[in-house]
Amino acid sequence: LAQAIFVRPSPSASGPHRTAEHPPVAGVNMGNCCAPGSEDAEVNGAAAAAVTPQDNTMSKNSPPASAAASPAGVGSASTQQSPANRGLTFELAVTDLEKAEKLAYGSVFANFGPSASGYVPVNSELLIDYVSANTCLPYTDIDTVLLTAAQNNDEMAIKLENFLKIMQDNSIQEGMVLERFLGLSDNGEAIQSSECRSGLLMLKEELGAAAASVGEARWELVFDSVMANAEATVNMDAWTDYCRKVARIAHVTHAAKL
Repeated sequence: LAQAIFVRPSPSASGPHRTAEHPPVAGVNMGNCCAPGSEDAEVNGAAAAAVTPQDNTMSKNSPPASAAASPAGVGSASTQQSPANRGLTFELAVTDLEKAEKLAYGSVFANFGPSASGYVPVNSELLIDYVSANTCLPYTDIDTVLLTAAQNNDEMAIKLENFLKIMQDNSIQEGMVLERFLGLSDNGEAIQSSECRSGLLMLKEELGAAAASVGEARWELVFDSVMANAEATVNMDAWTDYCRKVARIAHVTHAAKL
């Protein structure tokens, strides 16, 4: 009988699990115990039946079973429109960002498998993978961030409100935001409103797939909303706030496939 042996490697920080496939072991044809052998074939004039091992239908490129069970949003960062997040639209993300985040990330968090009391362990692979794929946090810093968020909870675990704050606070790298401001400013203190808008447009290259989810046609709506109360000149604090909101809108749009 054809047999296949699969070895599951240890999880890695850089990508999904893969399976290694070994070639099937040549089997013995058990279809007919009285089938003529080669010697009998010569006598009887019949050809001996060839033994052909069955093809292994599983591919080493097939994802492990755990991938199918991963929560919406891990890797691809997507959610589905469930009863809990109906009404979640791109317009809501632009006009009421915090509400949109609660709906989108609430659905994601539910798929991490929280306990009856609403907690997800800090060592949950699903949680760690999602934060890694959808924030600016280096992978090596994620454990520390999760432990810090969980330290005031009854359990060393993450609640929805902790998860939301992690997603909001780590939507974009602060160092890059500061560099962009200094590059746009003549005096290091303020920039013109028009330059601010142009600078926000340049953030797209830092947001990757999240920026692509917004699409060219909708960026103007994002900037109009974020800069609705902007003055003629924009200081560093205002610029930082605008950058964070732009990144958060892009991430929630990508997460919920809006």
